[in-house]
Amino acid sequence: MAYLNAQDIDAIARELNLSTSDFRKMAQNPGSPELLSKRLALAGFSENALASRHGDVLRDLQRVCGLCQTKIRCAADLERYKSVDPLKDCPNEHTLRALAREIGSAPRRFDD
Repeated sequence: MAYLNAQDIDAIARELNLSTSDFRKMAQNPGSPELLSKRLALAGFSENALASRHGDVLRDLQRVCGLCQTKIRCAADLERYKSVDPLKDCPNEHTLRALAREIGSAPRRFDD
């Protein structure tokens, strides 16, 4: 980002369908793609299937995850598998539950 001018940053943000401020926030907070991938896998979703069938929804999930302010807690929860429900306390919870209803599967649950 340090090597890009303001016009380039604006163009990249538009291409990703993000506001410039959201794009800057996401660029400053790494780790979101890995966290989302782990959460999707734990919940029983195929990221590739979501990309092919619901690409717009996956991009929204990525945006929400990228802007989430609780990445440290999320990473710790995912690492320890402490959550009985892999979607609980995730800002994408409602979207993921709606997807699960649409495709006819329930998110996986884990016992402590």
